[in-house]
Amino acid sequence: MKDWQRAASAANIIGYFLARRDIDELSTEAMQAQIREPQADVLIAFGGMIPHGCDIVARAWQRGIAKRLLLVGGIGHTTEVVRAAYKDRVPELDVDGRAEADIMADYLKLCYGIEGALIENRSTNCGNNVTYALDVLQQNGITPKSVLIMQDATMQLRMDATFRKVAPDLQVVNYAPYRPAVISKGWQLGFLMEYWGMWSMEHYLSLLLGEVKRLRDDANGYGPNGADYLAHVDLPAKVEAAATFLKESGLGTVRTANPLYGDETSKLVEIA
Repeated sequence: MKDWQRAASAANIIGYFLARRDIDELSTEAMQAQIREPQADVLIAFGGMIPHGCDIVARAWQRGIAKRLLLVGGIGHTTEVVRAAYKDRVPELDVDGRAEADIMADYLKLCYGIEGALIENRSTNCGNNVTYALDVLQQNGITPKSVLIMQDATMQLRMDATFRKVAPDLQVVNYAPYRPAVISKGWQLGFLMEYWGMWSMEHYLSLLLGEVKRLRDDANGYGPNGADYLAHVDLPAKVEAAATFLKESGLGTVRTANPLYGDETSKLVEIA
């Protein structure tokens, strides 16, 4: 018999760790306290997030906590699910065959009147999400000192580690746009809140375990002692224990990288 309450707790230990937030709220006051400026130079929103995250991006932008907005995301392993979620919410939105950044841009314009965002729509994974984004900024004559980054809750910490690897001198402020809470519902797991476009529970658990595997700085991970795609990340013992429990319980499987969308080495370069 599975221990559903323990499984929910394990999922939340990992999920909270991955969904990094350096500020407690999306406000100029919070930014001032974090970087001594009321605005980041650029808010970078990544298409790997569920569509609910795009609403949080809009909220952040409307509160004036960044000078420029950059939307990042080509076509990758999440794209079909993201397209379907946007289409279900806004039927008039054109999603067919389109990159995630382009869909986000149209959604923000249609639903919030937000225009003028910079677009990066070629990247397919965490590595070139970052390097291509920095390329777009450079092409537009923007050399940021600070960026506010928003990504799917499961990938926020890995995105931060990628920035620390690629652009170590850049001041990065993290704000995971949502933090899913898992609860025990009788003989199954569920989410405390149903965010728009949220992954299935099975997929969410696989994302959690996949991230722990990637962030683990050993021969099989993405850190300096492994593939060297990321800066080093310390994995707390409680996170490792939670991942072991979920894996051994049979409730979660590790999401493997999809070779169709390349690996994290794509366009990984040092940025001066």
